[in-house]
Amino acid sequence: MKKDVVAIGTPFMDFAVHINELPTKKDQGGRILQTSWQGGGKTASAMAAVGQLGGTGSYMGIVGDDDYGRFLVDDFQYYNIDTSHMIPDGRNSFSLVLSDDVTNGRNILGRFKTGRAYAVSDLDAEFIAQHKLLHLERADEVGHAAAKIMHEAGGLVSFDGDGYSDETQAMLSEIDIFIGSEFYYTKLFGDSQDYEKNLAEVRKLGPAVVVFTLGDKGAVVSWEGGYEYVPGYKVEVVDTVGAGDVYHGAYAFAITHGMNPVEATRFSNAVSAIKCTSIGGRSGIPSYDMVMQFMKEGKCDRTLIEEKVKRYESFKGI
Repeated sequence: MKKDVVAIGTPFMDFAVHINELPTKKDQGGRILQTSWQGGGKTASAMAAVGQLGGTGSYMGIVGDDDYGRFLVDDFQYYNIDTSHMIPDGRNSFSLVLSDDVTNGRNILGRFKTGRAYAVSDLDAEFIAQHKLLHLERADEVGHAAAKIMHEAGGLVSFDGDGYSDETQAMLSEIDIFIGSEFYYTKLFGDSQDYEKNLAEVRKLGPAVVVFTLGDKGAVVSWEGGYEYVPGYKVEVVDTVGAGDVYHGAYAFAITHGMNPVEATRFSNAVSAIKCTSIGGRSGIPSYDMVMQFMKEGKCDRTLIEEKVKRYESFKGI
């Protein structure tokens, strides 16, 4: 039996710091409310979501040959994600993630990894073909090669369109499920609110399903069967970091578990909203049962989230 999702990308080590107010002036201070060491990265946190929701999957890519890298491998395994095709090399990527109570936004300072890049020669075609869906974050040589392998195996390809690039636009013909951010949409269509027409234009370039997320307003989705605006869920936001990454993982889980595009959009809206109620990109990822309860009642049992907050606090950093 095939696993649900395989992803390729760069895992980050995140030091999440939640503060009362982001300093904007010289010599201005602030108050730290909470800190947490967690895994991060676009497709990396997407796979954590797949695993937490009860899906099966694998991660492929370069991870640091250091304490951060070993933490990240352990974290994938905590979410029951196969790490057999992760390659340790160099120093792992690191991010300082600042979230604040005033804007409910996040500011990220990053330091990229050292060591070699993941190459086409690292791809294991037989292993990729053992999954139903491939999730990508880059429209590079590796992404093109992996997408071809997955399509030849009869599977689907999804793509994280967080930030616009010409390379991503050129790859749309190789993508089955394209989920773009509000920033990507604005780059393509400016302030146009004609979502139905505009998403249909993107679908003409290749994807069978096109979704654009609109923050707390929800998301819009276009597919062969039509178009729909799916409202978001209102929650008390603590940290939005990783919300998009987790959304992609939720969508991949939903599609590989038989949900249609609208059901998957509604489900992913709920997963992402719950995630935003806790610090960092992963402590707030809910279980499937939590999502079902939240969608029905507007709230859910937070025992799992509280346990994960404590788990991530136990890592003291390097």
